[in-house]
Amino acid sequence: MIPVAGAVRVGSWPVRGFRLPIPFLLLWLLLLPLLVLIVPALFIAAFFVGLNPFTAVGALLGVLASLRGTQVEVVNDNFSMLVNIF
Repeated sequence: MIPVAGAVRVGSWPVRGFRLPIPFLLLWLLLLPLLVLIVPALFIAAFFVGLNPFTAVGALLGVLASLRGTQVEVVNDNFSMLVNIF
């Protein structure tokens, strides 16, 4: 299943900062019209390269599905940022 939500925590390093929830479901809905245009181009490109287009789409969906549970933390001397995808 593709990720449907995430959270970003931003703030100064010694201070807790604030948390901003991000609903990815709204992002997927906004990207849906773009996806309708990209999928035929992906099928044509896969045909010319010699790949099975269904395997290529399955691999892309597998990459999206594996993003669930990702945590990225960036910290320097006076600023920190934590991104959780769930």
